[in-house]
Amino acid sequence: MAVTRDSIGVENNKGKKLILHKVVPKDTYYSIGRRYNVNPKDILNFNDSKYLSIGIVIKVPTNVSFTADQPEKPVAQTPAGTTSTGNNAAITEGGLIEHTVQKKENLNMLAERYGTTVNEIKKANNMRSINLQIGQVLKIPATKRPDEEPQPEPVAAQIVQKPADTPAAKPVKTGSDNNQNALNKNIDLNKPSGNNAGAEELLVHTVASNETIYSIATKYHMTIDQLKAKNNLDNSGLSVGQKLLIRGQYPAKPAFTPPANTSDANPDSINSITNPALRYPASRYGLNQIEEKGAAVWISDPDLDPSKMLVLHRTAPIGAIIKITNPMTNRTTFAKVVGKFTENESTKDVLIVMTKAVADALGALDKRFYCNLTYGGPDNDEEQ
Repeated sequence: MAVTRDSIGVENNKGKKLILHKVVPKDTYYSIGRRYNVNPKDILNFNDSKYLSIGIVIKVPTNVSFTADQPEKPVAQTPAGTTSTGNNAAITEGGLIEHTVQKKENLNMLAERYGTTVNEIKKANNMRSINLQIGQVLKIPATKRPDEEPQPEPVAAQIVQKPADTPAAKPVKTGSDNNQNALNKNIDLNKPSGNNAGAEELLVHTVASNETIYSIATKYHMTIDQLKAKNNLDNSGLSVGQKLLIRGQYPAKPAFTPPANTSDANPDSINSITNPALRYPASRYGLNQIEEKGAAVWISDPDLDPSKMLVLHRTAPIGAIIKITNPMTNRTTFAKVVGKFTENESTKDVLIVMTKAVADALGALDKRFYCNLTYGGPDNDEEQ
């Protein structure tokens, strides 16, 4: 077996060749095993399931006889990039994990869970579409176990922690001098901390000029979707100096204290008490807000313009605006209720029916999917 480009030398392992491999971007135990024609499980066991990161050296055991005239020839390495995680759990022959599809699972979810891509899963299973069936067994070229927890590594970030008996905590300088001024400027250290003595400490990262959402997520061992969800980001665009929440929660704002003197209160509020005709409906204050969770389906109906944000609901008032969230993609949109729907084969056990435009805005992959709804109920206030 010839030493390939990504190896840096060989050693004698009881008369067998032991390849020294320096980890480069996108390396996994599966890809390394395939490169040297060695079972990935053998590499995992030989290296005690060592965590893979750029630049570390692992040893690849082979059955090729070692000869004394085989020199160790270091070669050029690929520039540094992302990291990969090995996994020795449930790996079958060839380094693939067998996964049985469960309810509500899709290829995007599985790719993120196992640290791979949708195209890799489709290629490993000779799939032509992204449609899955419950109980279907997929072979996944995984780079991590689904139960692995990322270990955050605070770099170029500032930890904000305020003890209960001090007015404000001093910033801890853990990043470069270029980021420090931006951190001190953007993190508010004067917010009250409350009783957070046992809470997880706050970790905030300030975006530098050469950073992307991908590089920041990799730095803290997070996925891009986790980082976007943590900061309520709709896209991957970042700006220099932007603050990103990595760990913990921002201090809660103090509760509103109403004025002690009624003369300082809003005159409209006083008039609404003395004159019921001036009262605002309860829905103005969100007192009769309704929240629902259930299945949604989009249909092609000649009475509904597919390019408009329209929905049908069993009980929501016609004309109401419903806030719809797809928890699978973390996307939210708003749509107008234009009528009610009757149950048939396609709408059985469905909470809401929508147009294609609404489904696209939510990033729905299937025609039927799970969603969360929020809308105002009918006003129950009546004039006395």
